[in-house]
Amino acid sequence: MAKGVRRRGGANRKRQQGPQQRQQQASGQPAQPSSTRAAEIKAFHEEASSNATAEDKAALTDDPRPNDMDLDGMWKMVSEARNLFNAQKDRAERTATELEAQRASLKEKEAEVESRVQEVDQRETKLEEKAHEVEDRTRQVGERELAIRAREADADLGFEKKRSEMLSAYDGVIAERSEAIDLRERELYEREDALRTQARELEKRGRELQWEEEDVQEQRVDLRKHVDRAVAARHEEYKDKLASLTAERDQARTDRDRHAEALAKREDADRLLGQRSPEELLKKLDALEAENGKLRDDLAERLGADATQRLDDLAREQQAWQAERLDLTRKVSDLKRCLAYADNDAGEREAQRDRIASLVAQQGVLRKANEELRAEVDELMDTRESQSPFPTCTAVDEDEGAQRTGQTDEDLGSLKEFAAAVREHMASGDEPLYYSEADIRSFIGGLAMGRLILLQGISGTGKTSLPIAFARAVGTQASVIEVQAGWRDPQDLVGHYNAFEKRFHERAFLEALYRAGTPRWRDTIQVVLLDEMNLSYPEQYFSDMLSALELRPDQQRLQLMTHAIASAPSRFEEGRKLTIPPNVWFVGTANHDETTMNFADKTYDRAHVMEFPHRPEKFDAERPEAGFPVSFNAFGQAVESAMSAHHQATDRIWSYLEDNLREQLAKDFDIGWGPRLERQMQRYVPVVVAAGGTAGEAGDHLLAMRLLRKLKDRHSNRPERLDALKVAIRRSWFDSKVQPTKSIRLLDEELVRLDQDPDSGA
Repeated sequence: MAKGVRRRGGANRKRQQGPQQRQQQASGQPAQPSSTRAAEIKAFHEEASSNATAEDKAALTDDPRPNDMDLDGMWKMVSEARNLFNAQKDRAERTATELEAQRASLKEKEAEVESRVQEVDQRETKLEEKAHEVEDRTRQVGERELAIRAREADADLGFEKKRSEMLSAYDGVIAERSEAIDLRERELYEREDALRTQARELEKRGRELQWEEEDVQEQRVDLRKHVDRAVAARHEEYKDKLASLTAERDQARTDRDRHAEALAKREDADRLLGQRSPEELLKKLDALEAENGKLRDDLAERLGADATQRLDDLAREQQAWQAERLDLTRKVSDLKRCLAYADNDAGEREAQRDRIASLVAQQGVLRKANEELRAEVDELMDTRESQSPFPTCTAVDEDEGAQRTGQTDEDLGSLKEFAAAVREHMASGDEPLYYSEADIRSFIGGLAMGRLILLQGISGTGKTSLPIAFARAVGTQASVIEVQAGWRDPQDLVGHYNAFEKRFHERAFLEALYRAGTPRWRDTIQVVLLDEMNLSYPEQYFSDMLSALELRPDQQRLQLMTHAIASAPSRFEEGRKLTIPPNVWFVGTANHDETTMNFADKTYDRAHVMEFPHRPEKFDAERPEAGFPVSFNAFGQAVESAMSAHHQATDRIWSYLEDNLREQLAKDFDIGWGPRLERQMQRYVPVVVAAGGTAGEAGDHLLAMRLLRKLKDRHSNRPERLDALKVAIRRSWFDSKVQPTKSIRLLDEELVRLDQDPDSGA
């Protein structure tokens, strides 16, 4: 605004020179004749009359020339008024345009604030009301500002009718109004800063809500595990009930068969009795008894008393004989049955006698074998009690070489020199490995960013060789763990405890962790390679490690058993926990085919991801001289120095993502990010830049691998949105030296998957 004031001062000085002097100075031509001047003055007077207000018209006269002013003086005044009118008109138009632009900008910012306010829940209603209030006030200020500018323009239109003695006073008025406008502009800027502050607060609140959402997701996973356990228990309960019901069903079937057999016997009896009912049989029996009595009476009447007596005696004898005969028949049957049982018992006794003799012999042999086994078990138990439950870790404690402090190279140099030396070392071995400078920088940046690195790509691109060659380059050896397809539990990775043997069956993974913390290796860079990491779900067998790596380094512990043991190795805490050494990095390789599993977002978000689409070109390399292993502490100090020196690069990338892509990625693809990405960027970007890269190189890798990777193989992707995102990335990219090739290639691959031409919308 001070420059504007100085320009107006210069204009006043030019006005004081007069139009004739300015024309003569500019062109060297003589002044116009009086008749021409009079015609122009009259035309100008008519134009001013047509544009003037009613008050101005009333003030106008047919002859605008004052009585005491000649024609030349009048021409000077009119020329100066015209020049000033044109200047003020142009300035008013520019001011109106600037106000419209500022108003549009303010409306856009207000719309952005409103959209962010709508994303917050009902707890932010007060902030929303404040935003609307700020919007109303801003609109009122803008309207008042436009009204002020309009009044200034109206004042400028009637300015040619003022006399020369009013020009200096009008300059003062203009200066005052300019100061008022400057004051209002400052107020607008202050209000805009307040809006930005509120926007940052809303953004901070949004990040807090995202953290809460992550906590809810973790609680949801725990709840799902709890539900799975409850379902398993309920399944066992239903299984027991099914077994009980099956037994009841079998018993019911047995009862049914028994009743069916009784029913068959009843049907046979009915068939023998002529299908007559018991009542009919009783009636028939009564009739027969009555007839028998009648016959007896007839027989008694026919025979004499002696014959009758004899007949009665014979009848009684017959009954006795029949009874005796039945009795003897039963006894014979019983005797035959007993004889058969006796014969069977005799055979069984002989067989049992033989079996008893054989069992006695076997018992003697088993007793002897049992005594030998008992002695062997006692000997083994005594031996086990004298040995450690962790023989491998105990052997490391007893290794004198591992307990001596090793020498390391504290002079790491710059990260750029370190990356170049590592690359030269890899390419100059007996089996040279060639990697691009960008891949080496990204790998070292991944070491600085976190403890988990995922290397993806087709077979034969050097995924497994990179961590092994890097470990050799820094003076150590990588521990290779071959992941199996059947791993479902952390015990498959670490090992398990056998309560009978009182021994922990240690896996190579546990041995590598324990050895990395010994005095010999604790100041070196240790690499644990999980080869074919996605043959099984890392979220299952690697779950304890994923949870532990989220904690602070001094809280990262791996619980091996639920109870403490007395003779635990020296580095165990509470006899059952192992501290995860801070100098260990876990590198997993992954092929994506029909035999592998996909990584969950939980694993991707916690890891540094690299892809190897092809093998880089060969180059001539000289093998560096062998020295001590690279110091872990020296590497950490180099990372801290890079973070301090190149933190502006991180701010630049973060601002780019926030200002240009957050809204589009959230709206079109439901992709967002939180404080974890910011923490990872603060360590990754400075190291890549310090190692010889650029902010564009680091930003392209993070954008592609951490954000756009989530777009791969989505069924909801739409080609027009992918094209729009690609165009937005190219137009708003912040680094002219390095273009976002990884991000564009990923979007092109997704467009090809959708049968679209990658260049159709770019």
